[in-house]
Amino acid sequence: MGSASKYWQLVKLDSTGRRRMEVMTSAKTYFTQQFPDWVEAVEVTDAIVQRELFHRMKIAEPSEPNAAELCLRCFISYQIDQACRDLGLKFGSRNGFTALDLLLFVLDDDGRSRQNSQYRSLSQTALNSFDPAKASLGTWVNLQVKQHPELRRFLLEHGVYLISDWAILNDTTPKQLQRIFAEIYHLTDTDIQFASELLKSFHAIYREERLQQRLSGKLQACQPPTLEQLKRISNDLHDRMQHPISSETVLSQLNAIAARLRRYRIVAKGGTVDSVPFDQPEIRPLVDRAQPPQEDEEQNEFLQFYQSQFMESLDHAIAEVIPNIIKNLRRKRNPADQSFLAALHLFHCQGQSMGEIAPQVGLKKQYEVTRLLKLNDLRADIRQRSLANLRDRVIDKAKFYADIDRLQRLEEKVDLILNEQLTGVIEEAQAETKSPVRNQPLKSLLARRLCLYLASRKSNS
Repeated sequence: MGSASKYWQLVKLDSTGRRRMEVMTSAKTYFTQQFPDWVEAVEVTDAIVQRELFHRMKIAEPSEPNAAELCLRCFISYQIDQACRDLGLKFGSRNGFTALDLLLFVLDDDGRSRQNSQYRSLSQTALNSFDPAKASLGTWVNLQVKQHPELRRFLLEHGVYLISDWAILNDTTPKQLQRIFAEIYHLTDTDIQFASELLKSFHAIYREERLQQRLSGKLQACQPPTLEQLKRISNDLHDRMQHPISSETVLSQLNAIAARLRRYRIVAKGGTVDSVPFDQPEIRPLVDRAQPPQEDEEQNEFLQFYQSQFMESLDHAIAEVIPNIIKNLRRKRNPADQSFLAALHLFHCQGQSMGEIAPQVGLKKQYEVTRLLKLNDLRADIRQRSLANLRDRVIDKAKFYADIDRLQRLEEKVDLILNEQLTGVIEEAQAETKSPVRNQPLKSLLARRLCLYLASRKSNS
């Protein structure tokens, strides 16, 4: 069971929005008096404890305070907290939110009785719909958190769509895939055909076993395909296309297809895409193809323009963001403006750790350097400024090459395309800072452009 205190400590948010634990005295007294042997018991499972508490909650007199219910609400608050922490760890740093941002939507139980109120906290809603015969309370609460409408909307706005790759593939038809890959991603006919045939093979094998589960009454959330299933999918695809493909490649290609479908669904639902650079195709063609026709002069000219403008917009954004940070530091009469530039250089251009940088810029601790640089905020600002600048340049240039109808369609998609590539640049930089080669300049594109800016700034000073 672990610590019994989770049945009398309520995780809640205080008036300032901070997370804290509050001991619910009535719940603690009830639990320790009614179940003294369970307080220190290791072998007793949460399922046993919860079944007993749930039974007592149901038979309690409606007019009396329900201590068993409060014990369960404390446990539920603990599970809500864990669910949000898990989501924050998995998606937060990459998508710009924290576990606390999520808790604001779902941690709404203050521990008071709501017998005469129409308001129901998530804890009470979960309890009212819980069936101990069908699931554990922890699993049920985790599901309620992930299905919470406002939390799901918030996650979508930050590029997170809470559904597995296998569920996405399972409920996407080949015709839907063909339309999305053609109209949204503009893939070649060969790539679209391959993806469509692979999806058909996936359905032929995976859906069959899902159907058997449904008939047996044991249907569960879509799980990753087994090795045996992957082999059968590989064989089925070979029969369809007469092209050998390994089980490992089948798995990677299914994930790649699901990634594109996921981003499409996020955008279609009004969210922001969580993506990879569009110049690194996810679906590698596995069938022989003829050499693509030579691009015409206009296409080459526009491509060269885009590549130059992408780099120019990134450099322009860096040249705007860094001085603004310095200006803000000086406005606050913070003497750290020069320390900021030095730390930025030592980190990106020499590959030093935060701990090594601290004494060189007049700081004592590693976390002080982290707080000074605020790298996540820095990257986010650079990304936003680059996106705004580059979008205007691309649309203006495209007017020379596209007719009105094509231009209108382009404007609808250009934000998605540019957002993908800039997100890729930022993610590359974030990934590199997590496992850098020490005492060597960082190699990501953003790091290299930052070092060029810092060098030019130093030479002009």
